[in-house]
Amino acid sequence: MRETDARELADRLDQEADDLEHRSDEVAQHTKDAAQEWAQKRSDPKVPGAPPDDDDDDSDDDDNEGDGWDDPDDEDDDEDEDE
Repeated sequence: MRETDARELADRLDQEADDLEHRSDEVAQHTKDAAQEWAQKRSDPKVPGAPPDDDDDDSDDDDNEGDGWDDPDDEDDDEDEDE
């Protein structure tokens, strides 16, 4: 492999890494926005299908940073209920 080929490959991979980082940031923002929207809906009793947040026992849980979103993949919540 020539040195110029290696540089071109490195540049292309750097660009791809930047693109993936940008997409990751967009997904994170979308997730945060959806969590905030869901929290607002849960606080509005007029919204059907959005139960109020008062039934959660782990309100002091810092994992969600107060965003009002319960991670369905968080298995710790399910284990606590069984005990």
